[in-house]
Amino acid sequence: MTTSEGGNRAEWISSSASSKASKNGSGEDAGSGRCYIYWRRPEEWASCLEEWVERTGQRGTVLTLYELTESESTRREAFWGMDGGLLNKSLAVCVKRGKAQVFGGEGSEGVKFF
Repeated sequence: MTTSEGGNRAEWISSSASSKASKNGSGEDAGSGRCYIYWRRPEEWASCLEEWVERTGQRGTVLTLYELTESESTRREAFWGMDGGLLNKSLAVCVKRGKAQVFGGEGSEGVKFF
């Protein structure tokens, strides 16, 4: 599940902040015993977020990460209640695509979609 043959549907969570999660499925960081199992990968969640922004006219608006995952306006969306780590991974995909900018410090992060 951690390889392209497995659809990259799993990712080991590093046991330390400085080490990277194993990308090759060799289990280097498997000692922590924690991993993400994706029913939607971060790339797919990024598309969901971008679609919601377009559908609701939020382009150009600054949103807090809390608003994205916990507000009444997103309660019926699939990403409502999303884990913060997965949200950050998904937003990083949006940034890489040139669709968003994430800013602010921990606890007060915001995002602006283009």
